[in-house]
Amino acid sequence: MSFEKRKEAAIQELKESGIWKSNSMPPALLILWKLGVRARPPHYNSFPKNALLMGLWFAAAWGALMWLFQWRSLGLPASGALASALVAGIFFGVAMAAYYKSSARKHQLSNWLDLPS
Repeated sequence: MSFEKRKEAAIQELKESGIWKSNSMPPALLILWKLGVRARPPHYNSFPKNALLMGLWFAAAWGALMWLFQWRSLGLPASGALASALVAGIFFGVAMAAYYKSSARKHQLSNWLDLPS
């Protein structure tokens, strides 16, 4: 039960800080919660975890879309498409992780483990 209490405390803290709901609880997070996954809001994740999670989904989604709509018709080899998607995912993941880390510092959010459980 401690996860649910921490989640509610985090939601309340994010609401009080003035961070937009769409930013503090992105749609993918809400879907994960509905599926029963115990995922923290991104402001409470570590930098490496955010970079990895954000970068992986972006690389997969962006790479698939680029392959379907652009790269395939250009004749780009699969290895080149994979490399491009991974590089884009790394940049996106690091940028998003930096954003969430700086936003958490700016709004002086608590550490996940310091939230009431």
